[in-house]
Amino acid sequence: MSDPDLAVAYYLNGTNFRVSAEQLQKTLELDGDGRATRLTAIPLFFLASHAAELFLKAALLKRGVTEAVLKEYDYRHNLAALLGALQAKGVPVTAETLSVVNGLSDQHRTHQLRYTALVDNGKRTYWPPIALVFAALDELLLLTRTSTHGV
Repeated sequence: MSDPDLAVAYYLNGTNFRVSAEQLQKTLELDGDGRATRLTAIPLFFLASHAAELFLKAALLKRGVTEAVLKEYDYRHNLAALLGALQAKGVPVTAETLSVVNGLSDQHRTHQLRYTALVDNGKRTYWPPIALVFAALDELLLLTRTSTHGV
């Protein structure tokens, strides 16, 4: 598969994960700050984190980063590293999205949401307000649509 085709596949899969997260959002109980209050939010954050990973990889592929580079250990499931690589390409990202993505990065990279969020040795799982998560995903989604010409 060519890198442009892979970028499209990542974009489409990321969109599917985002839409699934939206469906779960409808079932969540939120506190006054818009944060999930129950453990049933874990799948939503997993889906959102994976959507972010796919959108970041699609955006990087469209800017000339190869699939081989994205498979390197430093980038595999590492949202912060992927976002940093995108910023190094001159792509501006809002402070809010930077904060959400960096906050989600460690738990995504170490697969905490898939395996250990319930027994994380006292670590606090990062659950930002749901509206911020979807705003960040929307911004990353737009970055996948940017032409390969320029940023």
